[in-house]
Amino acid sequence: MKLTVAILVGKTISWLTRALKLGGGSAAPGLYALKIDPNLVEKLSKEIPRNVVITGTNGKTTTARMLAHFAKESRLKVIRNSTGSNLERGIASALINHFSLGVYLPHTGGVLASHLGIWELDEAAFNSVVPKLKPDIVVFLNVFRDQLDRYGEVDTVVKKWGQTLENLSKETIILVNGDDANTAKLKSSFRGKVETFGVSDYKIVGESLEHIKHPHKLDFEAKNIKTSGLDGSQFTISILHTTSYQLQIPIPGIYHIYDATAALAAAHHLNLPIHRLADSLKNFSPAFGRVEKLPFGYIFLIKNPAGATQVFETLAPQIKSDDRLLIALNDNLADGTDVSWIWDAEFEKLLTHKNGQKPAGVNTIPPPGWTLVVSGSRANDLAVRLKYAGFEANQIIVEPSLEKALKRSRDGLKGQLYILPTYTALLELQKILAKIGIKKHYWKEE
Repeated sequence: MKLTVAILVGKTISWLTRALKLGGGSAAPGLYALKIDPNLVEKLSKEIPRNVVITGTNGKTTTARMLAHFAKESRLKVIRNSTGSNLERGIASALINHFSLGVYLPHTGGVLASHLGIWELDEAAFNSVVPKLKPDIVVFLNVFRDQLDRYGEVDTVVKKWGQTLENLSKETIILVNGDDANTAKLKSSFRGKVETFGVSDYKIVGESLEHIKHPHKLDFEAKNIKTSGLDGSQFTISILHTTSYQLQIPIPGIYHIYDATAALAAAHHLNLPIHRLADSLKNFSPAFGRVEKLPFGYIFLIKNPAGATQVFETLAPQIKSDDRLLIALNDNLADGTDVSWIWDAEFEKLLTHKNGQKPAGVNTIPPPGWTLVVSGSRANDLAVRLKYAGFEANQIIVEPSLEKALKRSRDGLKGQLYILPTYTALLELQKILAKIGIKKHYWKEE
């Protein structure tokens, strides 16, 4: 009875939030349903034949979306927390929204009508939620400093992950980023099967991704990488040292090659036909805010030093004198209330091309056609950081209102607008773009 009431309450809240345009029902339904039945996630997720959990500091949403892409190409019905709401309430909401109010048939998956659950989990939520999901596969992407006010240091995160793994069934398949020394440590915490994935001749050193020759072999390894700017990358993936396939992904950055390799490793263990699926990634569509293409530019989510620096490295060679930047920094709970991380993110890279030259129009007074707008609740802090990075004060426009900042950034725009928001700024941006008819609400996207 408790479960039934919880589901009905959750569905009602989901309908109301969407009908009243208060959101997409990605968190609130689960939040209140769990107050009625705290075991809702465990009860409903066991009705799904197979579950995959993906965690890490960066790349969870893209990796989950890639794996869902493979599953759907294989004609599997997938349930996942597609909006990126990655606490237990987000998973509960996804389960509730997919639940059929028809006849309840235990252990058949019938009420959820899904073959596969793909769950991205927050680094801290992982430890309390994974025992309830009892996943068949767990993917650890990476671990960087992120929201120190919530998680603590990296060593604390890894230690807790290891303790959780000690209590998982040894039948679970664990996939770890073998190029990240922190995730590689997890191999010693699990008594079952652990396999590695990564990118040939790259290592994660501290907060940076570095090109380093190394002799060790990975179970799933991306090799022969060719990058094409913002158009994406091509590479070969080697699977368990026996077979290899050519892939093309339409999103840029080495970090997205890690995501694709992790997704392919999970797909392999789900017995999906990799030989048929490898070529399908060229048609992959990224999630909202993750290198999302707009009619007038791109959106790149930034939320911690490592991820932001990788975005800056990707963008720096692309910036032209007619382009503009809009960077939005919030300090809401979902962003992390401590924004001191912006001093560790290498904003200086935005001023430098690969050849060491500064983009045309930067650091000149006045900058010809080159505008940098900062917004969000901590716009002034961001402006100070950018000044110390080398931008001239008169290049930086401070506009705390994101809606006004977007309008100001687009007025007279001749080139591309690159928008770099933190998480809650991204959600606000999505509402603004939906309101002016540029795109659909994020919860309507799969």
